[in-house]
Amino acid sequence: MNIHVQQKPIGAVLFQYDLYPETIETVGKVKKIHTGNGIFALKETKMSAEEADWFVHVIRRLERIGFHYLVPVLPTKYGDYVVRYGEQAYYLMPWYTDHTEFRYPVQPEEVMAEELAKLHGLTERTQEYSEEVLEESYGVLKKRWAHRRLEMERYADQIEGTVYLSPFQLTFLTHFQRSLHMVEEAERHLTSWMEGAKQKKNFRSVLCHGRPSRKHTCFDQYGTGYFFNFEKAVLDTPARDVALMFRHFFQSRPWDEHEGLHWLQLYEKHFALFDEERHLFMSYLVFPESLYLTVDNYMKKEKQYTELEAVTHLERKVLTMNRIYRFMNSVFPREEPRA
Repeated sequence: MNIHVQQKPIGAVLFQYDLYPETIETVGKVKKIHTGNGIFALKETKMSAEEADWFVHVIRRLERIGFHYLVPVLPTKYGDYVVRYGEQAYYLMPWYTDHTEFRYPVQPEEVMAEELAKLHGLTERTQEYSEEVLEESYGVLKKRWAHRRLEMERYADQIEGTVYLSPFQLTFLTHFQRSLHMVEEAERHLTSWMEGAKQKKNFRSVLCHGRPSRKHTCFDQYGTGYFFNFEKAVLDTPARDVALMFRHFFQSRPWDEHEGLHWLQLYEKHFALFDEERHLFMSYLVFPESLYLTVDNYMKKEKQYTELEAVTHLERKVLTMNRIYRFMNSVFPREEPRA
């Protein structure tokens, strides 16, 4: 149940916790609340009543199953986890200091991979579904990808007919055929997923965090990670959450296919993906949506980049695309043709 308050937001919300702020700081999207009873993080969101109810269900479930790698959400003095003020929803957490240096050698990506696997393992369930539902999911994604491919082909045709190509356009055309090859690889893995799922006639769902990234994880001084922001949590295939996490890893720092394979092996040490789930995970990763979004932004001129900045950004996406291709081939080695 959500509490409705009719006073000024921060003070009215904190009153529900019997907290009286001494100082309030804005840190990212949260308020850091200093009180005589400690330091807290107050998050303001736009969750609907239905979304807030699901969020509370997720938090309570994680507490019930003993998943300890999360920043806890604190109940009000009335036992509620979410306080509503008008169209806004608020929830309170203890303030966790996020460390970037640790007492022991720690790689945050390794920790996150293992802890996400533990979350998935604790919430795993097997569900049956009809072949019609499977084919509908397959068809929707194929249709979306085909539309994106067509948009990029139209853009390529448009700029090929110009007398002068900008550096960004030239870079895009240079790597466009490779991106189409990645689209085909994504479709191949998606088809492999569907064929494998049809044979099983069931699928695994887990509680997906929905936004597994470094900015949604706090680390203590010992290198233990604590997830927060479960507002987009959903029951879905583990492939979805793992793909989202890997996309974040791939954009956050330099990496190679060996490191990518190491992260996947760490995840699978705690929660092994089925073969069809691996294909679905790879299809999500391989489709070059990130590169195409960069082209979208350039065409719409929504972001105020200089031409050099736009080219640099695109080249980074191309580099990531090529690394993902090598990563794909390390996860699914191609058989050498026989002489």
